[in-house]
Amino acid sequence: IHEAIFRGQGYGKFADRCKEEAEEELEEVKKCTERVVALGGKPEYGFIPQEIYNDPKELLERWHKVFAEGGTESLNQLARSLADDAVTRKMVEEFVAGEEEHATWVAKHLSIIEKLGYDNYLLEMMDI
Repeated sequence: IHEAIFRGQGYGKFADRCKEEAEEELEEVKKCTERVVALGGKPEYGFIPQEIYNDPKELLERWHKVFAEGGTESLNQLARSLADDAVTRKMVEEFVAGEEEHATWVAKHLSIIEKLGYDNYLLEMMDI
């Protein structure tokens, strides 16, 4: 959804990152589903409402807040609890690494906004 919003606003580079994040999340869901099935379980899915942002900075700030409030800590705790299941532990550790990479990217872009100003940042995110 965010990819379409930001691409429609002309922020193609930012939209590309949103698309990458969405694809990574979907791939993680697929891996979790495959693992649950491999362990003999039945996957269950629910809907978690997500806020939709029309402003790149607001989305970055939301992501930053999630990471600052321990966004990966619950995954780290889960990984530590899986001492007897090396396959699942490794999968969760890979998820954590991806989230930490995303957190670094978000912090970097908020820093760029602070240094360049928001209007200049938005110009950088445009496909021109």
